[in-house]
Amino acid sequence: MGSPIKLLDRNFEAMTKMALSYLVQIGLKYDVFRKLEGGARREEILERIPVSNRAYLDRLIDSYLSLGILEAEDGLLRVGDFSYDFSLTGETVRKLLPDWIRILEEMYRMADYAFISPEHPKILMDFDKGADFWDMRLLMALNRAYRKLIIELAGIEDGSRVLDLGCGSVSPVEIGESVGPNGRYVGVDFSPGLLSIAKTRVRNLGMDWVILRELDVRRIVPRNTYDVVVMAFLLEYLPEREDVVNLALSMLNPGGRIVIIDPFRDRYELLPALEFFESLTPEFVSFPSIEGIVDAVERGPHDVRVEVHGGSAILITKHS
Repeated sequence: MGSPIKLLDRNFEAMTKMALSYLVQIGLKYDVFRKLEGGARREEILERIPVSNRAYLDRLIDSYLSLGILEAEDGLLRVGDFSYDFSLTGETVRKLLPDWIRILEEMYRMADYAFISPEHPKILMDFDKGADFWDMRLLMALNRAYRKLIIELAGIEDGSRVLDLGCGSVSPVEIGESVGPNGRYVGVDFSPGLLSIAKTRVRNLGMDWVILRELDVRRIVPRNTYDVVVMAFLLEYLPEREDVVNLALSMLNPGGRIVIIDPFRDRYELLPALEFFESLTPEFVSFPSIEGIVDAVERGPHDVRVEVHGGSAILITKHS
């Protein structure tokens, strides 16, 4: 089990560092740092930088403050004393997957268009308008690795009953194959664009045990129970995380498991850099924390065991 977890963790760590380098490039490109020489108020910086989308510029400043690149004192922003190391070793290189780098490069280019307008047609982060881009992301080797990890952690096998919240376009096939014709896989997603891609794949493969529903996961009314509930890269889009996790627990059979996959903010110190680019998706809120999820389930009504696996996976087992 350690190998896929280490694979995810190494790649997420490298991804946050790469995102940080792009974030610094943006500051240099738009002359943010020089304009802060001697200190400046936030509203002055928003006036001085010639971009149309000031809300995105404001988010950039927040990201710099979160990372310690900028410091605030007496209402003035200044460049802080910030440094980080990026090292490559033989072990690290063996675990790095190259395809996410192209995706992050594309998101870096989209950021330029976002400074013009959040609705710019070159921004492909909307789940429906950019469904093909999202499908390309979900087909990455990194995402295939987390789906394999989900299957292993949850013990999904032929005959399992699985509910996948925020299923996207690829999991219905890959996890559905493990569920098999003797089981039942129900995938829920609010994006008709991604579901359309998934339905075509499922239909072409004759996977009639895979059911796909267009629905906001926050509006699910529990009617059935499952052996496994999957939440992969879902909570980052939800402000009501505690409610959704406890809703998922209410739909589990005794002994059932929830698998949550996300890069957790209390394990990756440079995660605000990646959040800046992920915020190009309108629904993005922030990456969740392990502490927040554990607090949510411990305060809930269910008897559970919580296991944390690395910096990006949580397994919750329901006892009763």
